[in-house]
Amino acid sequence: MENLGQAMQKIIDRVFITVGSCPDCGAEMYQWREKLPSGEDRCGPTCMICGHKELKKKQDYDTRIMYNESLKKRALNYFKFSSIVPDKTLFNKRIKEYRVSDNETKTALETAKRAVNDMLLDKKVHAVLTGKSGTGKSHLAMAIAWEVLERSNYEKNVLFVNYRELLDQLRFAMNDKEAQKQIQGTLMAELKTADLVVIDDIGAELGGNKSSDSSRYNNDTLTGILEARQNMATVITTNLTAKELQEAYGERILSRILQNSQGFVVSMKTTKDKRLMGVSA
Repeated sequence: MENLGQAMQKIIDRVFITVGSCPDCGAEMYQWREKLPSGEDRCGPTCMICGHKELKKKQDYDTRIMYNESLKKRALNYFKFSSIVPDKTLFNKRIKEYRVSDNETKTALETAKRAVNDMLLDKKVHAVLTGKSGTGKSHLAMAIAWEVLERSNYEKNVLFVNYRELLDQLRFAMNDKEAQKQIQGTLMAELKTADLVVIDDIGAELGGNKSSDSSRYNNDTLTGILEARQNMATVITTNLTAKELQEAYGERILSRILQNSQGFVVSMKTTKDKRLMGVSA
């Protein structure tokens, strides 16, 4: 007469098939002999000695996929909805689409790629892109933002802020307490803590007169942001030269802009306006 163990083994052999050894304990792994109506396995291989290891691994994998998707969604929402970008088509700009038209734009692209690599290593890089309108500075700055976001597997918080639009929103908020609370309490805090911030088009708020002095309010706002970003990855674009920046904002702000920028300053002096040439940056 067979004992209980032998009887159980017969049942197991009738219902399950063996599919190799358990990588944890070395015992046999079992899988349902009968498949689902769809033809798929009813579950992953299971070890009856140490537990559902294969099933657990699948669950861990599924959980990791869900976590990564959640992380990506959060990072994208943060980037797109916390950024201040008047022209939403700018979000479509990527580094592979940046058109090299001369030695200056070639250098600009190479510098941008180096900046991205260093930012991903958490280095305190300030990339400063200067040049006339239409040379692709904003395109390249947005491309840097996307590269850091995507290549960090969406683990970094990235913001892109048009500086003139930021000032307009701050001025508007002065007459609206709720808006003032949201912008100064939330946006300004994010500008000071995000892993990467792009401050786009500094100087545009001065109007056409490049040599005009910046207002005290403007200087205080810019100083606050730049001081908070001293030891954090930052990209700055401007139509102004270093001399014009100093004349408009003063030595202190220029010093903050150029801090940690050695090897990452791009000046496009001779590059022609790509828009007039029919080139999409």
